[in-house]
Amino acid sequence: MEAERPGHGSIIAPMPEPEDRYDRLILWIVKRVPGRVVALFAALSYGGFGLALPLILHWDVAWQLIANLWGTLFAGSLLFGWLFVQIQARDRRHLLEWTSDLRQLDGEEFEWLVGELFRREGWKVLERGRQDAADGNIDLELTRGPNRRLVQCKRWSVQWVGIDEIRKFVGTLTREKLPPSAGIFVTLSRFNAYATAEGEAAGLILIDNVELLARVEKVRRTEACESCHQPMLLDHSVRGWWFRCVTPGCGGKRHLDKEPGRAVAMITEQR
Repeated sequence: MEAERPGHGSIIAPMPEPEDRYDRLILWIVKRVPGRVVALFAALSYGGFGLALPLILHWDVAWQLIANLWGTLFAGSLLFGWLFVQIQARDRRHLLEWTSDLRQLDGEEFEWLVGELFRREGWKVLERGRQDAADGNIDLELTRGPNRRLVQCKRWSVQWVGIDEIRKFVGTLTREKLPPSAGIFVTLSRFNAYATAEGEAAGLILIDNVELLARVEKVRRTEACESCHQPMLLDHSVRGWWFRCVTPGCGGKRHLDKEPGRAVAMITEQR
């Protein structure tokens, strides 16, 4: 919701808290910088700013302790932030491999899945969407060489996307100084006739549920059976989650008890 001026009974959009700005800074760094560079930054923060610099400058004990505390805090934040991003990347991969019903995904998970789809299609993906604040009508930013695309995701499974949503997205692209042809609108439902006509006239790329499922299937990597090397299916029993081979005459299976199963629970629990 757009913030209005005070004095008119409106609610002013709150400024980000210092902790929120710090977290966003850490995530901004770890999402854009390679892991080796993150480790180097962490080492410089702890060993350089936290230890070596105070000794070289002959700071008193109190300032040495403060510098060491901040150096350690920033180094730890970078490392934990990098680990958090890696876990998210793993979950995105699992979402794409294991999801059988996209309607069970929430808004953030749906954006993860769409982002992983474009990664496998050769794009570098930056997640820009936020569930707890305004995201500027942009959920994903794609780059591949000189090409740049912006993606809007609508996890609507019943309500069809209308012309107003298309016009808002075209306005976002204009604000970003991009032509409408650089926009991709993805929905889990369908576009109504007016939205389709408006989007096609503007040059937008429209992806509805039918095309989305088809593209997911093209990039999905099936789990191979260790016995016959044919694709296995994800299944569930009283003993837990496991992959089973459906090739006639082959009884191959692999249990997931010792592997990360959060993504499976995340996409299969009844909401």
